[in-house]
Amino acid sequence: MTEASQQALESLRITANMQWYVVPLLVFVLYVYINEAERGNWSAVFLGIAAWGAETIWEMFNALILHFSNFAPLWATPGGNSAFIIYAGLNIEITFFFAAAAPMVIKALPRDPGLKIGGLPNRVLIPVGFGVLAVFVEILLNQAGLLVWSYDWWKWPHVWLILVVYCLPWYALAWCHDHLAMKTKARAALALPAAAVFLHLVFATWLGWI
Repeated sequence: MTEASQQALESLRITANMQWYVVPLLVFVLYVYINEAERGNWSAVFLGIAAWGAETIWEMFNALILHFSNFAPLWATPGGNSAFIIYAGLNIEITFFFAAAAPMVIKALPRDPGLKIGGLPNRVLIPVGFGVLAVFVEILLNQAGLLVWSYDWWKWPHVWLILVVYCLPWYALAWCHDHLAMKTKARAALALPAAAVFLHLVFATWLGWI
């Protein structure tokens, strides 16, 4: 098992590193959703919550890779620099980021789905742009030792797969924003976080795998 994986497991869900800055992060995320609800932008609210639930499930999958490989997850967040480690590759700072990221992407989409920016469809350009930005930030975090990649095909300079993993969900989010009925979005906002809670109970609480 890699050193980063061991460090993440040693800090897993312990409160010894909790910091006060978590409170303003929580307030910021709540403000984002309250602001969108006030504006009646329920698509951003529902899809934001749904995307956060899906991201949490994805992070559990990453933690399961560590469990079954006994080597490393695809990405690891070693303890010490985070206020709270949720899974081997997910800390509280990352989960707050993803909670606010989906509404941010939706708000960046023009009202006209057919509008082109620089000759490119905005529903492709904007998700790809946010994906590239996210991967750039991850590279910086990796170089700083805050985000650790251990597999040759999932590390610098081979970041193409990471780029795909970021761009496709943002593209799917834009598609859902345009095509799904509001009732379907609301159901997803209930179903995906509920599924995340259930899977956490199974894999973390009952089985102790993640």
